Amino acid sequence: MKMFKNILATIIPASFLFLAMPSCVDFNYDAIKPRVDSTTLAANTTIAELKSLYVDGLTKLTDTSINMRDSIIIEGTVISDDKEGNFYKSLFIEDETGGIEVKLNKTTLYNDYKRGQKVVVYCNGLYLGDYGGSIQLGSIYNNNGAWEISGIEGDPLINLHVFKKGETIIECTPITMTPALLSTQNIGRLVKFDNMQIKDTLSPITGETYTYADDVNKVTINHVLESNMATYTDLVLRTSGYAKFAGTTISTKSGSIVGILTYYNGTFQLLVRDLNDVMFDQPRFQQK
Repeated sequence: MKMFKNILATIIPASFLFLAMPSCVDFNYDAIKPRVDSTTLAANTTIAELKSLYVDGLTKLTDTSINMRDSIIIEGTVISDDKEGNFYKSLFIEDETGGIEVKLNKTTLYNDYKRGQKVVVYCNGLYLGDYGGSIQLGSIYNNNGAWEISGIEGDPLINLHVFKKGETIIECTPITMTPALLSTQNIGRLVKFDNMQIKDTLSPITGETYTYADDVNKVTINHVLESNMATYTDLVLRTSGYAKFAGTTISTKSGSIVGILTYYNGTFQLLVRDLNDVMFDQPRFQQK
């Protein structure tokens, strides 16, 4: 027993001495690549072509959806970001023909899908649905007897349909909008509006500057956007009450604003990823 204690007394100080010697530890690591390929699949369908397959209600995508094509595969660049909470369980991607919302029943998607990441989506077995005029891609669920579009459920199923492609992150350049481009063709795309401001900035009741949304009651708010260079009708800046910047007062200046263009029952909606998308740094112009 005495010999065992003597051995411990020798080993333990030696162990601490080893741990305290930084020269014995290699702190140099190879740079970790941010993304890796997870598929060899290549797109055979454009996003615009995919959206054109939607008929009514829910449209299931199968090996017979497109003549002489047994699979439907799209590829696009991630343009959304749910880090600030203005997007929820949705991934927006676009290619050169259009954009679409891919619904995934998962949060913190920004950890897996960075802005500028290329993704490939294998669409067979998924559904196209319509939410207020915006076509969405996802799965379905039964809501009290009615089938509705929903997010692809869980990582095992998501990993069968959504794949990261390429190790290089290249963010999309937003389309600079004009009234002619404010159309259903550009729903789901990253866009930029110049010479804009929020129409109403002060509450007529309290006299205080509005916030982007109601962060106390978690209520989403629409603010009408207006331009001094063009006429846009039915265009709003939409912010979720759950966004981290929901309680931030809106900018009272004018300038440029970037976001993802969505649509709901006759109204075009602009959803910003974070407040860096709001570049209102010019004096406010006189309302028309």
